[in-house]
Amino acid sequence: MKNHLIVITLISLFLLANFQAHAVDIENGRSLHAENCLACHGVDIYQQDKRKLHDLAALTAQVKRCDFSLGTQWFDEDIEDAVSYLNNEFYHFK
Repeated sequence: MKNHLIVITLISLFLLANFQAHAVDIENGRSLHAENCLACHGVDIYQQDKRKLHDLAALTAQVKRCDFSLGTQWFDEDIEDAVSYLNNEFYHFK
């Protein structure tokens, strides 16, 4: 029983040590946007009076669609960074 407790404790510590919360990197989002998104469209698309996106979930879904369409294969963290950049710069969703 004592050995099981030691093993569980070691596994828990290993998992905690390797788990790192992603801190959003707006500058990474800005770079990803400049290198990829602007190849298809300008920033005017974000500033239209009748824009189709009305919340953060829709923005995230759109960034994922663009990622898939472009074949960029961004990591989840990159998508979060791009969404955060776009929201901070253009959308201002809560």
